Amino acid sequence: MIWVRLRLIADVAWVTQLEIALVLFALTKHGLAEMLDLARGGRSAIWVNDGLLDAVKLGQLRADGLDLTNFVNWIDPADQEAVQGAVETIREHHPNQVLYIERT
Repeated sequence: MIWVRLRLIADVAWVTQLEIALVLFALTKHGLAEMLDLARGGRSAIWVNDGLLDAVKLGQLRADGLDLTNFVNWIDPADQEAVQGAVETIREHHPNQVLYIERT
């Protein structure tokens, strides 16, 4: 799996036209908002840090067709070891896919 850290992907149109599925990992509410915009027009899976979405909003977004997975434990964005552990979990579920990780 290829993974990169990002602050912002400026060209949303480019991302939504990709032929490959992207995996997005949101650690904060700000990052989640950006990633939801990216995922709406494409084939992206979003992994969400615990506490960013309540159960109702999570259900609404899934009903809208978004592929969302919510971690059950909070991952401190400043804890590189914890972030790496989460990345390994994501890799198990999405092998050989491009993974974008929010940079905080």
